[in-house]
Amino acid sequence: MASNSRLFFIVLSVSAAIGIGNLFAFTYLKFDFSGIFFIPYIIALLALGVPLLLLEFSTAQYFGKNVIDMFASIRKWFSSIGWLMIINSFILMCIYAAVFSWHIVYFFVSFGTQWSQSPRTYFFSNVLQISDGLKNFGKLSLPVFISLIIAWVLIFLCIRKGYEGIKKKFFAALAVFFSLGLFFLSYSLNLDNALTGIYSLIELNFSGFFDLDLWIAAFSLAIISLGVSFGVMNVFARKSDKGFVAANSFIIILFELISAIVLGFILFAILGFLSGKGITDSSLTFDNYGSLFITLTQALPFFNNPAVLSMLFFIFLSIFFILGASALGYSIAHILVHKFNAKQMHASILVCGAGFLFGLVFAIKPGFYIMDIMAHFIYYNILLALLLETVAVGWFFESDKISSFINQYSSVKLGKIWRLMIRFIVPSILIALISFQLKSDLFERYGNYPLWALIAFGAGIVAVPLIVAFLLPQRILDRR
Repeated sequence: MASNSRLFFIVLSVSAAIGIGNLFAFTYLKFDFSGIFFIPYIIALLALGVPLLLLEFSTAQYFGKNVIDMFASIRKWFSSIGWLMIINSFILMCIYAAVFSWHIVYFFVSFGTQWSQSPRTYFFSNVLQISDGLKNFGKLSLPVFISLIIAWVLIFLCIRKGYEGIKKKFFAALAVFFSLGLFFLSYSLNLDNALTGIYSLIELNFSGFFDLDLWIAAFSLAIISLGVSFGVMNVFARKSDKGFVAANSFIIILFELISAIVLGFILFAILGFLSGKGITDSSLTFDNYGSLFITLTQALPFFNNPAVLSMLFFIFLSIFFILGASALGYSIAHILVHKFNAKQMHASILVCGAGFLFGLVFAIKPGFYIMDIMAHFIYYNILLALLLETVAVGWFFESDKISSFINQYSSVKLGKIWRLMIRFIVPSILIALISFQLKSDLFERYGNYPLWALIAFGAGIVAVPLIVAFLLPQRILDRR
């Protein structure tokens, strides 16, 4: 029984980490850093990822409470940290569902690869039906609207039966993910000129090893690729038997690294293939998932049996987003069930219904711009939530109790090292990352968007969750 519990713990936490981190991970695998990126990335995973995963797993099992009541156990008003995590989960869940809807559209239009003539034009004009700038807020893209409904129905089916339902679906999804991943890895490596792209990935250019941007990118990805700060790991750790937190943390790190390498090889093999076809213009650059999505769709019409392989490829990419959105949705529903005594079905309907309504902002004509801004600025939310979490546990609770708990259930005694990391080193890194990002955004206007849009959809997506989380009525914060 214990082995099954631990197996589920591994599968669910790995699925959540792979699903939640992918939106950002893709865009860090770019030509700027090449293979040298993986060295600081591994260091960052060990120095930052492991302590944070240990923090979320061990506190969940030690306190045995949902993420809101857990922080309230430390200090009453610290429950606001839990609420901030849940609000962040909701926002990112809605972004994931919207991106998932793009893949649903392309799955159905794979017959005939309808985008083949002009992938960029098809994506922006036919699918997103995007406006010229931030205007036409009252008009919807019909393809995105319809596929968004399908996306939320699928997410609802994943979380409606609670833990027993989600673990079965995550098992199946993870099996399909790795099967398709191995298939596309093998297929992409056999494409013409694929090795040229692979070489650009694995080439180790040590001249840039001490480039500050390289290390900032590595530590940023180490944080956002693991699914921490959203209350998700709290839920899955609580469902497992006590212990196994250290081992599971390293297993997640291993799978994250393997996934990044596999994705990198697939992506760069495809880029090498496209360059061999003479597609070497600026359309092969990518700063966000949207531009990367366009780049990948350019290659699919050249594949053997393009309709079938396109459908499989969009299923492969879709798994990331349905895993991520479902894990986030389940963590929110978990709060409704265990804190407000809602039934799982009702909680799932409420989460998915509210998510669909909020997600309509991404289906309107300027929705892509809004999503791009929000996806960029939610990075602050993640860092702030983690910083507050580490300070709360490391400085306002007897963290030696958590370190003893880690040692008690681990063959390798990491407790003292973990306590040092979580009290001093991790918060320092988080503050540094916030400072670097803030400096970048203050001196360079992101995406050249209008200032009002960056304030409304960027600064707003940071400020509003903070205000709501810390000013919620006390009767809601204290409710049991």
